[in-house]
Amino acid sequence: MPKLIVVFDGRDEAAAMVAKSAAAGASEVRFSEVEVRAVGGSGEHKALAGASQLGSYDGVLVALSGSELPSGVAALLGELASGGQLPNMVLGLTGSGANALQGVARVGGIIVSEPVGADATERARKLGARMAKVIGWVHHALGHEAEHHHHH
Repeated sequence: MPKLIVVFDGRDEAAAMVAKSAAAGASEVRFSEVEVRAVGGSGEHKALAGASQLGSYDGVLVALSGSELPSGVAALLGELASGGQLPNMVLGLTGSGANALQGVARVGGIIVSEPVGADATERARKLGARMAKVIGWVHHALGHEAEHHHHH
């Protein structure tokens, strides 16, 4: 089953709202499994164990409230990128910061852009749904290969 993880800066409540919205959009798509994890910050949100945890997901959606990558999220993406290219991983981020996009692009996967829309939570919801669909296609296209592509 295609799995998507939504990550956000745990200290940023606005980003937490965007993350929730993205997850809601993704979970509207059939056959997708969605998790939301905080990077750093307080203990009120489920925390991500580390970059290695991301490897078991087909897609990573970075939920930002602004256009810059928070340091914790940037470090996470850097760590993910340093593990070698992940050509089958579907990546997306909310907002349209060029620096943030560059951080995501370094991972080397398939980037899904955020749809144009009036309000940030609505755009995030659409991005979540769009990513869930793309993950489904990639998952389907890989077919039997999918059994092997998570082993490093």
